[in-house]
Amino acid sequence: MKVLLIAPYLDEDGHRNDFLPSGALLSLASVLRENTHTPVILDLNNKETYEQEDSTAFCHALILDTIEKEKPDFIGISCLFSGFFETVYTYAQLIKSNYPDLKIVTGGIHVTTYPKEILSNCPEFDYIVLGEGELQLIKLTERIEQNDLTNLDNINSFAYRDSEGNVHINTEREWLDYENLPMQAWDMVDFTRFEMDLSDYSNFKEHKIKNVVPVISERGCPFKCTFCDMYMVQGRKVRRRSSTKFVDELEFLYKECGQNFFTFMDDNLTINNTHILEICNEIVKRNLDIQFTTAGGLGMSSLRKDVIDAMVAAGMTSALIAPEHGSDYIRNEVIKKHLDRDTIYEVVENLKKHRVSLAGNWIMGFPEETNETMQELLNMIDDLQLDRNWVGTLIPFPGTPVFDQCVKDDLFIENIDVNMLWKTPVRAHQSGSVIKPYNMSLDDLERWRKTFIDIRFKYMRKL
Repeated sequence: MKVLLIAPYLDEDGHRNDFLPSGALLSLASVLRENTHTPVILDLNNKETYEQEDSTAFCHALILDTIEKEKPDFIGISCLFSGFFETVYTYAQLIKSNYPDLKIVTGGIHVTTYPKEILSNCPEFDYIVLGEGELQLIKLTERIEQNDLTNLDNINSFAYRDSEGNVHINTEREWLDYENLPMQAWDMVDFTRFEMDLSDYSNFKEHKIKNVVPVISERGCPFKCTFCDMYMVQGRKVRRRSSTKFVDELEFLYKECGQNFFTFMDDNLTINNTHILEICNEIVKRNLDIQFTTAGGLGMSSLRKDVIDAMVAAGMTSALIAPEHGSDYIRNEVIKKHLDRDTIYEVVENLKKHRVSLAGNWIMGFPEETNETMQELLNMIDDLQLDRNWVGTLIPFPGTPVFDQCVKDDLFIENIDVNMLWKTPVRAHQSGSVIKPYNMSLDDLERWRKTFIDIRFKYMRKL
């Protein structure tokens, strides 16, 4: 069976320099090959698309050309985040209008949240995988190959529409064995299409770098931060690949693909000190002359000094930390971060002993926010003096406690029809505030937003 896998291009205003190969597509492609199927990858989020005068028309033409050339048996479209849904839906409409018999499956956080609504209102989508997609994709591929689309109810974490238009959803989860997944299909990537200007990156080894390669050693998060919806796809249980297998992948990318700059996407890279130490030791043991950053953030509560030392020795040149907030009340009582103030300061102190660029992720605008807690956030930013500080406005994502709270207490600034969020979701990374805290004015929010934008690079060091 030949399966076309598509990653969408998100057309946003302004300069873009964030072209990373889709890890989701590469993982799906690898399991398809392992099961004797033929994947075709069409990753539209790349430099070539960005440079087009009309990126939408370019993507649509390329999708149709690829289908005509490859003649896939069915199609999978990634919809990782809510902001992609409108684009993904236009792709599905385009495909069905030209190839009405081609089956389309989609997956990601957004469609995992709204499978019933999407299948009920979007006939272009035939199937939705809930959570991780590898196991469902293989089972679906086998069914389509055998022309047996009966009893789809026994595919776990899967939703479909039957011949009478009724939507069936099997929410029973079946978590895959992450250790035994095959290596992502990096041999299918043309890295030149994802090259970027990385002159402002922390390239202390002065390598020639044109790409940032996303890699991940684990899935799942045991924590229950009230704003985060990643658990809906990856679950609460942490499942890791062995350090040997993970570094095997780094070595393949380094030696066979000529890549030497990586971003570790793990949400909990340092939650287990043994795991990260083994990875670092294996990198050093194999003499891999690489550099890496930590896009997923470092788990500060368990980050020891010897772990930081080992990470730097292995090639870490920049690190992202996520204290989330400077107010102990907001951070620990509201967010449920359970991260002591002293630990934050200690970790930053240990990181600053090395030549490592530091960035902080922060969130403003929780329902319980006040001008006083905002000042505490500003005070911590001033105290820590990280090189870059990204203070985002709270986005209440469906499926999270903070979303339920905002709906219950009617905190959304604009009138939001919660029954239509499947179609017009609240998008991440938007500039304005989405909710109004109980005890703050909109003028307060705007003033603090400007303050945090102005302070983003205030403490940038020359390293």
